[in-house]
Amino acid sequence: MTLLSVSPTTTSGGLLAPPIVNPKIMRTQSRAFMSEDGLPQPIEFFVASDASAIVEHTKRVLYLEDDDIAHIAEGELHIHRLRRDGNQTPSTRSLETLEIEIAEIMKGKFTHFMQKEIYEQPESVVNTMRGRVNFDNNKITLGGLRAYLPIIRRGRRIVFSACGTSYHSCIASRAIFEELTEIPVSVELASDFLDRKTPIFRDDVCVFVSQSGETADTILAMRYCLERGALCVGVVNTVGSTISRETHCGVHINAGPEVGVASTKAYTSQYIALLMMALQLSEDRISFTERRNQIIAGLHALPGQIRSVLDGDKALKEMSEGVLAKSPSLLLMGRGYQCVHF
Repeated sequence: MTLLSVSPTTTSGGLLAPPIVNPKIMRTQSRAFMSEDGLPQPIEFFVASDASAIVEHTKRVLYLEDDDIAHIAEGELHIHRLRRDGNQTPSTRSLETLEIEIAEIMKGKFTHFMQKEIYEQPESVVNTMRGRVNFDNNKITLGGLRAYLPIIRRGRRIVFSACGTSYHSCIASRAIFEELTEIPVSVELASDFLDRKTPIFRDDVCVFVSQSGETADTILAMRYCLERGALCVGVVNTVGSTISRETHCGVHINAGPEVGVASTKAYTSQYIALLMMALQLSEDRISFTERRNQIIAGLHALPGQIRSVLDGDKALKEMSEGVLAKSPSLLLMGRGYQCVHF
């Protein structure tokens, strides 16, 4: 017998609720798994905090909600609620199919996952822009935001909330966001945001950025803003994650699975997704047309520029092993878009 209780404070990254293998469901809450001819079939359950852990065995998953208890016994899965919350949480749990391919979570020819993900950036930025940027007519289309664009444009301010690397992607995109939208932008570290009980109003637009969509502090900040009536936008890399499900609208960055703890390709894709969001919000301003066209042309050239930088890896490695390794400190200087944030 396996008993599992899930709460947002018990996870750090990955999927908030464990995915469980399931061929076919006969009932909603007490789940018996049957073959197509109606006879019982052998069943296996996999419990994990991240989809990449079980994609080798199955692509059919079921996500538990907060306060769900999963009871697995004698080939059956039963889901119970720890406490009643009225009709806020649905009584059924739908099956979802993972789109991750097993090849995407293998290291291949690379030494470690972080190295692999660094070299995937030319492809990941293309995937982030695919179907969203029309380079022929310089038009940006983010389908997940289309219905909410008028509300966002009327917002009094835009509040970014994130943690770790996602927080730095928000800082990096703040300047271009304010330039194109002319809406005041503030960037908040999710944990500090909650500790200060930051004032949030109904005409604020709150954007929550997370690679996994399961960052505990960011989720709590999102729910804090939802309670106060603000429009909440999610920018995540994981379909079906808590942030993607509970926000009003959002953007999936399509960077592909990121196994390395230090974020690389997800960071660049987050920056591009936020940039595209700013470009779409500014499309009703004729005075910004030339500037928008310049940026979109830069996006077109970006994958090739990243590839060119990565082609110089040998020279960079020699420099790091030589001059940089012997130096007592490293001072990075920049200003504006060239400013590096740590």
